[in-house]
Formats: sequence, C-alpha cells, structure tokens
Amino acid sequence: MRYVIINADDFGLSPAVNRGIVQAHRSGGVTSTSLMVNMPGFEDALRLAASVPGLSVGLHFNLTYGRPVSTPEQVASLIGADGLFHRSQPIELWHPLHVERELSAQWRRMTDAGLRPTHLDSHHLLHQMHRMIYRVMVDKACREGVPLRRSQIDHGLPSRSDLLMTGGILLDTYGDDGAAARLHTYLRELAPGCTEIACHPGYVDAALCTVSDWTELRERELSVFADPELPAAMRQLGIHPISYRVWRMEQCHHVAAREQR
Repeated sequence: MRYVIINADDFGLSPAVNRGIVQAHRSGGVTSTSLMVNMPGFEDALRLAASVPGLSVGLHFNLTYGRPVSTPEQVASLIGADGLFHRSQPIELWHPLHVERELSAQWRRMTDAGLRPTHLDSHHLLHQMHRMIYRVMVDKACREGVPLRRSQIDHGLPSRSDLLMTGGILLDTYGDDGAAARLHTYLRELAPGCTEIACHPGYVDAALCTVSDWTELRERELSVFADPELPAAMRQLGIHPISYRVWRMEQCHHVAAREQR
C-alpha cells in the first residue's frame, strides 16, 4: 500500500496564506498543515482550523521569523538586540536550552489556544539540517507522542521509530511551469509505505510581504495543490492520501498489536 501525507507549511504566516492552505485542503490536495504560532495570521489560522476538522494541524517550530514566544532573557542566544530571531547568526552559537525553552513555549501557545499539534516540524528545515535542533525536537516528539518530520540527513541519534515518519520526505518547490508534471511523476514513483510531500500554497497579502520573500511562488503552488486533478490522479494510481492524525492512529494500532504478540 502507498500512502501520502501532503503537508502545507506556514499556516499562520498570514491570513492570505491561511486561506490558500484551507482552499487546497478543501480541494483534496492537502491533508495536513503546520502552524506558526508567532506570526500575524495565528488567530486567523485558529478560526479557520475550527472550520475544517479533517485538516491535521501540527506545530511548525519557528526560530527565524519574528519574535520568540518566550521572554527575551529566556532565549537570549536566539535573538538580536532588536528582540527578533537571528536570521544569519551561526546556529552553533544558539544555546540548546534556549531552543528547548522556545519549542516548549510555542507548543504551549498552540495547546493553550485549544489546538493540540498532530505532528511536529520546523521552519527553514532547521531540525533536518542541524543536529542539535534535531535532538531537541526528537526529545519533544517522544515526550508528546507525536510524529516528527523525518530528516534527510542521518544525525546518528537514537529515536523512537514509532513516532517518526517510517517513509520518506519529498522536499521541493512547485512554482515553475513543470511543477504539476513533476509532482505527478513523484506520485507515480512513490515507494510503498507512507511518504510526506511538503508544500507552501497560499495567497499573497501585505502581512506576508513584510515577513517572507516567498510571495508569488505560493500562489503558483496553490494552483498545483488545489487542482481537482490531483486527488483524481492519486485515486487512479491507488495512492491513499492521509493526514498526520490518521497516520499516528495507525501507528498506535500497529504498536499495540505488536506488543500483544
């Protein structure tokens, strides 16, 4: 069996991005999304999430955009004199305790708002590229019992395999003329098991333009992932689109069955 989780990153970045992600979900092209809790569209994202209960919402851990949720003195190594997250300072200068504090604070902001993350990943691929952040996020995923987006790099760390993605992760952008064809090629070549496809659909608004260089690209990705031909193609290929919530429930079922043997 082949399963795919299509996850839209950057939910909460701005109201227009939120609107695009929900449109792609309602069209059948996005099954899960990851929420940024310190961005201008956070409250709007909470409202929209309540209107689409089938959309799994995870935490998109953010250490590069905006201000921390923690107080500045709690995460001093992560921010500059302006109180904003560092955009260019080497991550080797970030203190692991500060990363852990901010991850916990962002998690709490989401759960305090009444939304428990169904999964965990990071903005700008931080945990996939940096061993220290990966370690902090693995520990958090294990404590909370949620899946963590798999890293493409082997960091050589022990992990709970029942919590992490058992399949692969496809990281690409879909803003060029050949994007739809390339996505359909990925689907045809999908390996057995569960694979995540990450994407960034959305509309453009003033709030987005103040924080991100990815603007028109999001609208081009939206045209790919809101296309009704996408769910039709998955059905034709025998691919089952599932959410992170469903995938985690299946994992729990398999683990329980294995322990009963």
